[in-house]
Order: sequence, then structure tokens, then C-alpha cells
Amino acid sequence: MNKAEFQNLKSWFSQYTNRYSSLNSTYKEAYKLKIRHSAKVSRICGEIGRSLNLNNEDLALAETIGLLHDIGRFEQFSRYHTFLDKKSENHAELGVKVLQEGQILNHLDNDIQEIIEKAISYHNRLKIPDEESPRVILFGKLIRDADKLDIFDLISTYYNGNGRNAVIELDLPDEPGYSTEMLSDLSKNKLVDMKKMRTLNDFKLLQLGWIYDLNFPITVKRIKERQYLEAIRKSLPASKEIDVVMVHLNDYLDRQVGQG
Repeated sequence: MNKAEFQNLKSWFSQYTNRYSSLNSTYKEAYKLKIRHSAKVSRICGEIGRSLNLNNEDLALAETIGLLHDIGRFEQFSRYHTFLDKKSENHAELGVKVLQEGQILNHLDNDIQEIIEKAISYHNRLKIPDEESPRVILFGKLIRDADKLDIFDLISTYYNGNGRNAVIELDLPDEPGYSTEMLSDLSKNKLVDMKKMRTLNDFKLLQLGWIYDLNFPITVKRIKERQYLEAIRKSLPASKEIDVVMVHLNDYLDRQVGQG
């Protein structure tokens, strides 16, 4: 995939997404949030790709996947007024449907189309299927890391601020409790299943668990340097249980940094 093809898809993305925010001013900020997120994830995909010494064609492919990974969010919010998949539908699968029905990728080689669509469809799953091709796994891992980095950057500031945004919080209730089952999963080095999430605190625990699905040294290093885990912890309730798990999470992250 070449840079010109990426630029053409950037132009299509801009036209497609601006249509949503111009049609409904009430939800304009929600759409703008996802437009900014998509642009940043695209850029981070390029940064990770360069750290892996990807060639120019694969860098363009990585940036394309980053740009399009949440394309289903726009139609999702338009239909359901939420970004919570369990209250609407799987936004990754919806995104692939948008691209296929609009024949947006048809000008690309078939293998490139497949990588883009599969990377998008896997970016929010608990894991990438082991039987996938090495190229799909590579770009699937790349988008998963880039997506996490931008979300970590956003929430590390947001959770400790004074404002509230139901879109960022996925309309989850901000209650004092949290899931002890999710804490148990974290202590066992397990990714937390979104199906177990009930409250905003559960969402924060789920995000802490993302460190068990980091794939590249640059991602691990950035999370450690910017103290994203500590920022999330500050927004959670005072709890010895959580403190114990935080020690475990930080020890795990330190080991990953050392291996990088």
C-alpha cells in the first residue's frame, strides 16, 4: 500500500465523518472525540511501525488501519447514541460492514483489504485468533497497542479532572463499588472481559488490565514513563485490595520494560 492510497482514504474519512457531526449538532462533540482519536491512533501506528523498522508501504498500511479502526463508531453513535457495544452492537464489526458496503477498500489489493478488515475486526476482541496469518497478527497487534496508548493518554488526564463526559464513561454508573471478580482476574495476569463490566470503576479496572496485552517495547516504555497506571489508580476508591493488585500490575510492567 502506498502513501497516495493512504492520503485518498484520509480524504474519504474526513468527508464521511464530517457528515455525521454536521447533521446532528447535539452529538457533535461525541463525533469530534472519535475523529481526534482516529487521527491520533493513526499517528501512533506510524510511530510504532517506525520503531519496528517497517517499510514505507507497511507504514502506510499501519496508519490506514489506525485511521479506520473506529469507523463503525460513527454509525453506532448515530443509531444508538452510545459507544457501549453491549447496549448497541460491536463497533468493529459495524466498521467492517461500513467499509464493505461502501466498497471503500475495493481499489486496494485483496491481501491488503483482508489485513485492514481483519485488523479492524480484531482490535476490540479479547485476543487475536492464533490461526491468523503472521501479517494479520502483526497489524492486529499494532492497532491494539496504538489504540490503548491514545486511550491511556486521554483517561489519565480525564479521570482526575473536574468535568464529566458520559461518552468517555460509556454511560456507566459512577458508583463507589467495584468488581472483586475483575480484581481477581488482574491478579492472575488475565485480561478482563468487558461482559463483566457494570460500573465506571469496573471500566477503570478493565483498562488497567490492558497491560497484559501489550506487544511492542515502545508501548510498554511509554506507559511506564507516563505513569498511566498511577493516574488511573488515583481515580479509584481507597482499597487495600486494589493496592495489592496495583503492586502486582507494576511489577509485571517493570518486567516487561526489562525484557524490552
